[in-house]
Amino acid sequence: MDNKNGEIIVSIQSQVFDGFCGNNVGTFVLRRRGHIPKILNTVQYYSKYKHIGAEISNDTLKNIINEFCKDILFADNSSNTNNHTTTVITATSTTNTNQISFLTGYMKTYDCVDIVMNAIVELKKKKKIENIITNNENIEKIQNKEKEQVELLIENIINLNYFWICDPVMGDNGRVYVDSDVVKAYTKATTYADIITPNQFELELLSNTKINNEKDVIKSIDQLLNNGSKIIIVTSVRYSFDASNLYLYVGFYNNNKKLICFKFKIPRCDIDICGTGDLFTSLLLSFILKQKGNILKIISKVLNIMQHVIKNSVGSMDLRIIENQDIIATDGLIGDLIKEELVSI
Repeated sequence: MDNKNGEIIVSIQSQVFDGFCGNNVGTFVLRRRGHIPKILNTVQYYSKYKHIGAEISNDTLKNIINEFCKDILFADNSSNTNNHTTTVITATSTTNTNQISFLTGYMKTYDCVDIVMNAIVELKKKKKIENIITNNENIEKIQNKEKEQVELLIENIINLNYFWICDPVMGDNGRVYVDSDVVKAYTKATTYADIITPNQFELELLSNTKINNEKDVIKSIDQLLNNGSKIIIVTSVRYSFDASNLYLYVGFYNNNKKLICFKFKIPRCDIDICGTGDLFTSLLLSFILKQKGNILKIISKVLNIMQHVIKNSVGSMDLRIIENQDIIATDGLIGDLIKEELVSI
């Protein structure tokens, strides 16, 4: 099992014959940024717009993901033979061979979501997951270098040695494009996924709340965090009073179980294009693994890259991923960054 830099990435999303969405986007972005993801396609469709093709069968899905889990546990048992020492992993460690991350996207059926979720949860239970310990020396270095609050560090919110980014792809603009009971499956998944990235409509489905204003967004984020998720990133919220901008919200609890929430005001492009959510989650995963640190800075850099790619894709029905690959591979420090704003709770 190839384990470049001690990281194992599993991307479970859709696959299309024509166009850029799902694993067509995620796989390219991750590879272009130096990762070697393991790919599992939940569907094989003709295109984003024409769902002609097939969904992966439950048996095939179980067989593949269970075999992966067996390989992981076998590798663990082999490496732990006659080794009973405890390893302390600091925030600056880059040699952790136990780092596993899951990125999930489009899953059409309840069973598909349930099988994937159960596999991720069970593997976590069976595998000895070491928490990343940020020792005092590393905290001091981080504080002196970046002058930021420790509670904003991604490694202090989730366990970077084993985490799940779940994009609950269900629909957009009031239209559902998965089986109706998938909403129930994803609601259950909010108990276990570390990071959830719904759009406005998906947030409404998960929280059973109509989003009319910012208070509704905050209430819904708080509800999903109470379910068990560590970070909620609402990727796009539209308000009737501001047609020129979209809003991204990120919320999480601090050590005192207080809700911390920030928002990003994003200039809205006059373009209707698919794959932006897949671009966001794959970039988010890459930045978390490569840079760690302040979650707000990570999101700001991801948004910066996305804005450039989207603007450069105007006039196309698909994101111009190939043409913008050099931008995708950058550190996100291109031009002016979108700054966060603290949301009053």
